[in-house]
Formats: sequence, structure tokens, C-alpha cells
Amino acid sequence: MSKILVVYYSLTGNTKLIAETIAESINAKILALKPVKELKAESGRTYIWGGYQAKMKRKPKLKEFDINPLDYELIILGTPVWAWTFSPPIRSFLSKFNLSNKNVALFMSHDGRGVKAMKRFKEILKDSNILGEIGFEKPQKYEQNEIKEKAIAWVKEIV
Repeated sequence: MSKILVVYYSLTGNTKLIAETIAESINAKILALKPVKELKAESGRTYIWGGYQAKMKRKPKLKEFDINPLDYELIILGTPVWAWTFSPPIRSFLSKFNLSNKNVALFMSHDGRGVKAMKRFKEILKDSNILGEIGFEKPQKYEQNEIKEKAIAWVKEIV
């Protein structure tokens, strides 16, 4: 595959670490989703408010970007897990772009196992061709070289 896009949202940097590692390892274009009104990572209320938004299936307005994801042959989507589901900015992206019949791969960063969240992520993309899925537990907390190697090995199996 030649035209690959890594699309991700990251509030605290965990998902960004994985997205940048993947994009760099396969020479893919990268798109960081940025809500117009971003939560503050340092605030203790962020997790409550972010979890509420995720559970209520909110779709925050995203800052404009000049990439058309539909021009790519493979879209690799990355999200943190919020309240046992994918993040609201990813929901916004998916409501704007119909990825039916597109090749996609999914990754998540999480504090637990992320099983329910991945199930929900796959459900919203049920009409897409899902080529792979993987989760990363607390990527910035643990041995980053091992995490990066795991991400690179995973994406190289897909492409």
C-alpha cells in the first residue's frame, strides 16, 4: 500500500507517541485531530468531563485540516479510551468521513485492557475493512522502546 494516513487524537500524549511511531516507521502521512475547544489535560475534572462526553456520544467541533482522508488507501485510527469507549474527537471525525469499504486499522491507548472500547470502535466501523487492531497500556509509563517496537511490528504486519 502506498497512500497511508494515521489519524489520531491524544490529550495527554500516549496516543500521540504511538501514532508518531507508526507513521514514521511506514512513512505515512499523519493527522492529529484537534478540537476547537480542548479539554485541559492537567485538570482533575478533565476525566469526568471527558468521560461524560464519551458516554453521551458527543461530537466536538474539530479544527479544520487540509487532508482528505478518503484519498488514502489505508487509514490507521488511534484513540485513547475514555469511559470504556473511543474519544469524542474520533467520533467527530467518523461522523464527518464515511469509511465504509475503506481499509482501516485501529489502535488504542488505555489504562486497563480496553476490550469494551475496542468492541465499540469496531462496531462503529463495521462497514469498513478492518485489517488489524491493537491496544497499548499506558505507553508513556512503561518501557517506551518496547512499546514502540510492538507498534512497529504490528503495523508492518498490516502493510
